[in-house]
Amino acid sequence: MAEVPFLKLGHITEVRKGCLFAESVALNGESHDLLEAFAQCAAYHVRYTTGFARQAFLMKVTRFPLFDSPVGVRVAMVARLTGSASDAWAYTVSASLEGREITASLLIGTTPFDDRFKALRLAPYYQEIFSCLMRV
Repeated sequence: MAEVPFLKLGHITEVRKGCLFAESVALNGESHDLLEAFAQCAAYHVRYTTGFARQAFLMKVTRFPLFDSPVGVRVAMVARLTGSASDAWAYTVSASLEGREITASLLIGTTPFDDRFKALRLAPYYQEIFSCLMRV
């Protein structure tokens, strides 16, 4: 798989009906890098659960603690589905960082593929990334 600069996930270790376990790439930024990794973790669970048939995106951050120290390590995380409706999926995503538990509450929105989000290009793209992240 070619390098995807925006991808913050380095490996998906396990996927279940209600959760996804993953490890980030080595994060080298502020707390927003960890937030992005959390959002991608949850969004890939939605994509997997919907059979890669819908576009998934971060709709809302309900809770995410901001912190001063840069996140410069790989982080093991778990995204747990806490509720869903037709177009929105609620998650609690957590990780242990420097001995403390970091937890975020995220809402992942979905939309059908359309003229902007083309299914013939995006569905196979996300499936390939997911498959590669499972093999790493």
